[in-house]
Amino acid sequence: MAKVGLTKLGLKKNTDVVNLTWNGQIIEVKAYLPIEEKLEMISRIVNFSLDENNFANPARIEIFTLLEVMYAYTNINFTDKQKENFLELYDMIFSSGLWAEIKNILGNELNIITTTTDEVVHEVYSYKNSALGILQAIVEDYEELDLDADKLKEKIADKDNLKTLKNVMDKLG
Repeated sequence: MAKVGLTKLGLKKNTDVVNLTWNGQIIEVKAYLPIEEKLEMISRIVNFSLDENNFANPARIEIFTLLEVMYAYTNINFTDKQKENFLELYDMIFSSGLWAEIKNILGNELNIITTTTDEVVHEVYSYKNSALGILQAIVEDYEELDLDADKLKEKIADKDNLKTLKNVMDKLG
């Protein structure tokens, strides 16, 4: 089979923009987002979706996927104040039907983002529950402890500490 040179294929990055008219306003929606930007967006979605127990809440994944896609793919200007109340922002975009229109335009792009986000969450959990992940968590939890053998030896060798240890051992039986 004869090889074909890549440069002869005339490939170029897709920079197409689809115009959506909403309430008399033209919203520009990118047809494609470069992979580097997708990877950064997926990282933000996963990180923002973690709750206080480092659990990736599926509802939060849905919320932050919608918001991050809106920020990255559209020309809609969101203020910092609007972004602060992300639940209200989500409700406005979703319940108005705007999200359904954006989803229709994005098609496979959105599928790539949601599928990859789900895979990243799965891999994070797999790693955290692996032997290496558990060991890393233990190391991080106990990193602050002073477990230097020489220091421990010095503390045990101190006569006052030794007396205290002997008293404790005697009381324990």
